[in-house]
Order: sequence, then C-alpha cells, then structure tokens
Amino acid sequence: MFFKRFSDITQLQRKLIELYYIRKLSQIEIASIFDVCQSRISQLFKELGLIARNMSDAVSLAKSRGKYRAFDPNRDERLAVELNALIHTDFDKEIWRRKIRIRTSTTHLGMIILLNRLAKNNDLPTPKCEPRRRYRVRKPLRFEKALDYDWTLKLVVDESFNEILEDHDKNGYIDRLSRTRKELLHLYLARVIECDGTITLTTKRGKITGKVAIYSKDCQYIFSIERILRKTLRLPANHFGPDDRDKCMQLYMWLTNQKIVSFLEEMDFSHPEKMWMKELALKYAGERARSDIIEEINIVKGTIKLLRDITVRLAKERLSLPRGRRSIQSSDLIKLVLQRYFDSQPINSVITKRLQELPES
Repeated sequence: MFFKRFSDITQLQRKLIELYYIRKLSQIEIASIFDVCQSRISQLFKELGLIARNMSDAVSLAKSRGKYRAFDPNRDERLAVELNALIHTDFDKEIWRRKIRIRTSTTHLGMIILLNRLAKNNDLPTPKCEPRRRYRVRKPLRFEKALDYDWTLKLVVDESFNEILEDHDKNGYIDRLSRTRKELLHLYLARVIECDGTITLTTKRGKITGKVAIYSKDCQYIFSIERILRKTLRLPANHFGPDDRDKCMQLYMWLTNQKIVSFLEEMDFSHPEKMWMKELALKYAGERARSDIIEEINIVKGTIKLLRDITVRLAKERLSLPRGRRSIQSSDLIKLVLQRYFDSQPINSVITKRLQELPES
C-alpha cells in the first residue's frame, strides 16, 4: 500500500527529500504521514542513499523548531531586500547552530529601534542587546573622546534565510535589484542610508543647506550605488575619498536639486533619528537661516546626542551585572532609554511627543 501512492521510486525519493531536508520533519513524523512504522522509513533512507541527521543536528533542530519561522518567498520579498541592505552595510552575518545570526554594535537608540521594528513587522524573534566594552586604540586627536561602551544587537533567523542573503556579491545584488521594481530599490537605499549614511543640515552663506551621504570603506560598493543613482534614478550623485582618517569613501547628494528632494521624500525610513532629520531637511533646506530654524535643528541634534549618551550609560551599568543578567531584549532597552530621557527632560519639550510614540510604533 505504501508504494502504490507513488508512480515510481524517483517520485518517492523526491517526496522524502522534501519532507526531511526542506520541511525538516523527523523520520517519526514522516512515518506518521505515510502510516507506516519508523523503521520502514529508516530502511527506505538507506535503500535510496539518503543521509539521515546525526544526533547533534537532530537535537539542535528539535530545540529550534517553532521558535524561528522559515523563509517564505511569497511574503518575505521586502524583508529579503531589507536584510541584504543590513548585511551589506553595518551588520555581519554568522551561521550559528542551524540558525543565522545578524548582528552589529551601536551606541544609537535609532539603530536599536530600526532592528526592533524590522523584527516586529515581519514576525521575527525580538532582537537581543548585549552591553560591550570597547577597548581604546590610539586615535587622531579628533576621535580621542570616542565612547568606551556600546551595545551588540543580535537578530536570529532560521537557516532557510541563508538562500536570500547575498553577502559575498553585494555589487552584483544591487545591480540585479536595480532591474526589478523601483520600490524595492528605494527600500534598499533607505536602509543603506539608515545604517551607513547621514542626513545633515548646515548653514552656508546665510541659508540652510542639506546633504544626504553614504559612507563605506568598500570603494567598489560606493561606485555601484553611484552608478545606479546616476543611470537608473537620474540623480546627480558624487563621491570623494577615501578619507585619510577613517579610510571611508563618501557618496553625497546636495538637497539643492528638486530630483534629490523628491528622492528623499520617497524614502521609507524606520530609523527615527533619520526620520527627524529628513523632516527638517524637507522643511528647511534652502530657507534663510533664521534663529528659530537653527534652534529647532539644534534641539533635534541635541536630543539625538542625549539619547546616545543615555544608551551608553545603560551599557556601562548593565556590564557591571552578573554575566547571565546583562543581555536585554531590544523592546525593553528602548523603553528603558526613553524612561531615562523623560525623567531628565521637561515634559513640554518640542520632541517629547515624538519620543512618546516610539514604543508603540
């Protein structure tokens, strides 16, 4: 009866491969599907030359089952673009215990919120944050006041996501992406700007000047993005560098061109600090540098710096705890940083309302 369900032995082999290797079912579960004993399935594996898992892999798979969802190409198209943007810039990818760990280190609350939102919006596990001490190295005078503590962020996903993470050919990936839907390319560039870019506002000749920039030590990567901005999106982008201090090349666009302003308007940011600077840039770029405008810009910049300082102080405090109690979930860390901020700042601050909305978003 068992073999009558399949027209030939090849069809049976394909079905077993799908259930065991792709859907990651155990031999006992496969046996229950076909209503045969487990020893019959084990014998079939030997006859068909299929390699069974060793005990270590079986235990690891059983522990992680149900905790991490598999990659779904029908629902995760945008997520694949976002994850690739992360590992092409500020994040590293590591294959770890049949799972993939995507991680970075940061002192900015905005980066923690970015990763937390990405996980929440895509039904991924909440990222974990671990405090870390950074040991000083000799730096140029400009960087002597570098911060000593930061947070390591870790997002763990199922190993099936490895098939869409292209960390070894990011230049080829962005070229292929530029030939697909425009909205996916914009999403990718938005995440790149959030991770390795800036939106800055300065005063020049009595006017507010805005600039969008991307930094990277990978010169070929900068050239690939510049080529796509120029040829595909028709934007006047330029580059210079690498800088003698940090060896980074800068790709920049001035907000004096209406095409670049429209490009920035279409950016779907999740990083709150980039969202605030985007709002100010679209509102004031090209305006005369009045005192009220400069004051509003300085309030936002000061808030970003204060949130960073609180985040660093919390890393130092958590590092003094016993090793097993140091790590904290990203959602809890966000609430803790914001609570420290509200305790030290007036309630009627210009930016307080925006900060109060962050934990719910």
